[in-house]
Order: sequence, then structure tokens, then C-alpha cells
Amino acid sequence: MSKTIKGRDGPTLGIYSSNDMFEKLKFESIRLQSDWHNPYNTFNFLVTAWHLFHDWPESDARLNPSRIKRQPNQCPPEMRFVLDIVRDLVNGSKHFTLEPKAAQKRRITEVYTGNEVGWYQFFFQERLPGVTVETNWYFSIRILHNLIMKYFEWAFDDTKLAKNFPSDLLEAILYCNIAERTGKVSPAVSDILGEVIIK
Repeated sequence: MSKTIKGRDGPTLGIYSSNDMFEKLKFESIRLQSDWHNPYNTFNFLVTAWHLFHDWPESDARLNPSRIKRQPNQCPPEMRFVLDIVRDLVNGSKHFTLEPKAAQKRRITEVYTGNEVGWYQFFFQERLPGVTVETNWYFSIRILHNLIMKYFEWAFDDTKLAKNFPSDLLEAILYCNIAERTGKVSPAVSDILGEVIIK
């Protein structure tokens, strides 16, 4: 059945809510996991993730649990840091050259294609596209993907309270700070980070 567009209606084709957009993120996740080196899959996944966090909460009811959990003030600084990385990659991929204000906010210091054989690739035992952030942090696209998916799974789980941010997700983020790492990775963190991939 057709819908006449009027007033402030936005024309849509099949995505009508944040839940629909979350389903799209899951779809993009499967495509990305099928080929970590495909830039189209990476772009689509990151753009969907960023807009699901940054733009789509406003389309939900004010007291919707997922809207509340996607507010920047509900994220611990570590998760906000990861979302800043997503923002940087999305803005860079969409605009190529950043406006001065966006360039000042940028946190990423280096981008890797996955063809390099360097210290970070050796440390994580994978050669995948990735980024270093503020010198000490490294996120391959696989690890970034896993962190993002864990975040949105929590955000869209109405049984989880906004005040109970997953501690294993925080630990997994901190694991990516190479300079500050201590001890062995816990089983919960290794579940988030997943298996290493050497290609």
C-alpha cells in the first residue's frame, strides 16, 4: 500500500525505526565478516553504526530504552572513544577532506590497509585494515566491529538497564590500549575480541 508524503514526513523504503536500522546493522555485520578487506562492506557497516548512534535515537520515543542507552551521556568515556573512531572513519570516508572543526576533533592518527606487517599486526596476530588512535591504541576493523556490535546488542536489549554498561565491553576496549595493557586477557574479553585472523 502506498503512503502519501506530506508535512514533515520523510519518504522511506523499508526502514521505519531504529530497530529496523539495527537489523540493517546486523545485515552489514554479516557482509563485513565475510570479507574484512572489502572497503564497501566496511563503509556500509560503519555508516550504519554511526547513524544508528548519532542520528536515529531522536526518531524513537523519549523513554525508549535503546534511545536512552544511545545518548552520549549514557556511554562511559571508553565507549564514547570507540564511537569517536567510528565518527572519524565515517566522516573521512564520506568527505575525504575534513572541515577544520572536524579535523580538530579527529582521534585517528594512522590508517592501515591490512597489507602492512608491523608491530600492531604482529601483536594482534592479524593483517587486517585498522587504525591507530592517539599513538597507543590500535583497532583492526574486526576488533572495532566486535566492539560496536557488542555495544548495540546491549543498547537494543530492553532487559539491560542503561546504568549497567557491560564491564566486559569496557575491558575489551581497554585491551586495545597497547601501552597500558596489563595481565592476560579474560575469557569474557576474548569472547568479544574473537579469534585472531591471519590472512
